[in-house]
Order: sequence, then C-alpha cells, then structure tokens
Amino acid sequence: MTLTQSPATPGHRYAFLVNPVSGSGKGRAVFDELPGILDDLGVSRDLWSREVTGRGAVVEQARQLLSTSDRLIVAGGDGTIGQAMEGLRLSGNADAALGVIPLGTGNDLARELNLLKTFRSHGLQPLVAALLRDRVVPLDLWRVGESAVMANYLSFGADGWVTETFARHRDLSGSRKTVVGNKIGFAKAGMECLSRRLPSDFRLRMVLSDGSTEERVLPRHRSLLALNIGSYAGGMLRPERTRSDDGLLTLMAVPRLWNYWALALSGPVRRMHGMVQRRLPRWQVKSFEATWTGSNALQVDGEGRGDLIGEGRLEVVPAGRVRLLSGEVQR
Repeated sequence: MTLTQSPATPGHRYAFLVNPVSGSGKGRAVFDELPGILDDLGVSRDLWSREVTGRGAVVEQARQLLSTSDRLIVAGGDGTIGQAMEGLRLSGNADAALGVIPLGTGNDLARELNLLKTFRSHGLQPLVAALLRDRVVPLDLWRVGESAVMANYLSFGADGWVTETFARHRDLSGSRKTVVGNKIGFAKAGMECLSRRLPSDFRLRMVLSDGSTEERVLPRHRSLLALNIGSYAGGMLRPERTRSDDGLLTLMAVPRLWNYWALALSGPVRRMHGMVQRRLPRWQVKSFEATWTGSNALQVDGEGRGDLIGEGRLEVVPAGRVRLLSGEVQR
C-alpha cells in the first residue's frame, strides 16, 4: 500500500533507535520492517535513518542522532526509552521530540501517551503513522542523585528488591524471555521478596506542591513510590491527580502487603481503584529527599539502581522537560 500523502510533518528528519533484544527479539523484526513501512507511508529515504542500541551506549547514541535529526523514535522497553530521554535532554535540541514503539513488559509510558492500544490492536505500521502525525506533548524529567534521570517513576523498598531479583535471575538464565515469561518472572521475584520492607528509619523531607516542607518517617512500610506518569507496573496502579507536565511528583507509600493486592484487584473498577489509593499515604511534591540506614533497594524506570543509594541518602529534584510524540487522545 502506498499513500498518496505522507503522514509525516514536512521539515522533520527522523532517527529510529531500536533495541534488538526487546520483546523477546521483536526489536530485530521492527528494525527489519521499518524500511518497507516508511516506503508505504510515503516517507522519503533521505529523511530517516535507523540503528540498533549498543550496550551501555543508548544515552550517547540518542544525543548523537539528535545532532542530525529532530525526531527520535525509540523501540524498546521503559528502561531503554528512559536512557534515550536523557540523551534527548543532553542534546540541547529544543525542537526535538521523542516517540515510542513499546516492546517492554510494562510499557507504562506508551500507555500514558495513548500509543500502546494502537500498537497492540493494529500493529507497527499504524503506530508509526500515528507517531509521524507529530502530536507533541511535554514530559517533566527528574534528577535522581548525581548521575541518573527519571522519566516515569522510581520506588524504594520491596519494589526495588523485586526489580533487582528479577534482573539477577534473567541474567543468570542467559535466555530470552517473552513478555508473558517476564511477567511470570516478576511474580516469582515478588514471592521471593515477601519479607522485604523499607528500613525502619526511612525518612522523607518533602517540598510540597504549595511550597511548604514536610517530614515523615515511614517505619517498616513496604515501599515508597515516586510517580511522574499515570501508569505504574504495567497499569496495575493508575495514580490519581498525576500529570507528566505539572512539575509535581506523586509520592505514595505502601504500608502493607495486602495494599498491593487491593490495588491490583480494584484496577478494573476506576472508582474502587481510586478509593483504595486514597487510603494510602500520598503527597504531591516539587522535590524530596530520602534518608535511611541499613539495607535498601531502588528501581528507576524499571531498572535496578542500587548504585545510587550506597550513602543512605538520595535527593530527587526537577531536571527540565522534554517533548514526546503521543497518539490520539482516547475518550
């Protein structure tokens, strides 16, 4: 099929950055299919380029690609996409925007951008066409400690240990996993981490949405979540009052194990899901600092980041804003 008119917005140059192992190897198929899809969509071959991700090189690859392009479309999971966003931020290209082809397990950002349903229901070509229509939305970024940037969410405590345990088992097995297999792997990691909690002296110092400060201790809570988008853990949690462009994070503490089950089981019923959330400690913050002693764990955008918490202190502050390509608003 050849379109009489390309959906691509005139004047843009496109770069595609593809993680070939994402989605149990689906990334490689995406990479191979792109030339035919872009030909069918009427995009001239001198307007786009493609390359695969290198291990540990995504941030720099994204930055370099945006020196010659102003639209970067990343195929991979939330971790790959988060690294590409840091490259987008560092590029200094104020006109640039980033698009997402979701190949991960959770795909929370693609859900936030109204892209996941298009991909699952209609496939790759309609998704690429939607991205080329250039609907641009802003996304806040957050500096985590001195050396990391968060786009979607982070969590301390049990959720961090689950992420680290899952990654360790995956690396030891050395085999490719399907999305379903990854979800089963996360469930198994969750069972291994049933006893994990935040340290008993885990303390928050927060700058609230009104500019005031507040301190809280979360003794023996399961987790603390910091949420920048309206989807967490593959949509298990859809946090209320959470926007990606308002300069605020939603902090949510999970005191007990059964709170997770309540959130998951109430998910299909929006009103009930909201009632469950409102029973949990929650704050809207401009920034926060966490301190503790003893053992702890951290995940940032779905990747274990134990390297950031060795000193028992971590600060999360605004780190600017990037522009993303979204799908049609679902009503």
